[in-house]
Amino acid sequence: MNQDQRTISVWPAGHRAALVVSIDVDGEYGVITQHGESDWYWRAQAKYDLDAGLARLLELLADYEVKATFCWVGLAAEERPDAVRAVAGAGHEIATHGWDHRLYSQMTREQQREDLIRTRDVLTELSGATPVGHKSPFWQSTPETIALLQELGFQWNMDLALGDLPVPMRPNPARLPVIQLPPSRWWDDYTFFIEQSLPPRLVAEFWREDFEVLRAEGKLMCLTLHPWICGRPGPSRTLGQFLDYVIALGDVWIARADHVALWWRERERDLEMGSPELS
Repeated sequence: MNQDQRTISVWPAGHRAALVVSIDVDGEYGVITQHGESDWYWRAQAKYDLDAGLARLLELLADYEVKATFCWVGLAAEERPDAVRAVAGAGHEIATHGWDHRLYSQMTREQQREDLIRTRDVLTELSGATPVGHKSPFWQSTPETIALLQELGFQWNMDLALGDLPVPMRPNPARLPVIQLPPSRWWDDYTFFIEQSLPPRLVAEFWREDFEVLRAEGKLMCLTLHPWICGRPGPSRTLGQFLDYVIALGDVWIARADHVALWWRERERDLEMGSPELS
């Protein structure tokens, strides 16, 4: 089997490529980190996050029967336990996204550890399931973050764009790896609707063209969306148009991040053991 064939056959049930829809629920805390507590313009914009924006995205995902991964800021979850329960009750994954969206790159190792545990504990209590995945605020992790995630038993991380396939990371060879799922600023609604102001159809077209290449290569796309951005009326159509395209292909695995990470862990284990199905 040549390398191209091997690459295209990495996904379960004959799927040619994979897509993860991840949604960062920041509340006001992402814009507070970026613009400060006194910037009431941005705080007012972000208030759309936990009501109209989240509700619209949940309805859209339900219409398409797509399960997503919701990465929660701990304080936002604590303020709206009903929203966490609604997301978990709809079958979506709950993951951690920092306690108050402060940058991990500005924290000590111990501060990161406390932040991860505190956020995970609150989400566990509210959702009834222990989170196994983490995305650092603004993707600003440190070399110590992966080691901490591995130590605390997390299964996946979505901080590092190491390529277009998952990458097992094992700072401690004696522990199970943390699966790095690759993000991209070009798969983030913030890039197109906040840093710029583009029509939703152009953003959907950009994602389609990227995904055409990924599908041909048998790779993975991890979208990053925010309820206060892509949950707004026009931008929400970007996700709908993109899902129309992906679902119509008929051979794409649209999965939660934890399911992709589990699949990749098992695949790597089989490769290490020399499974004939993967050789």
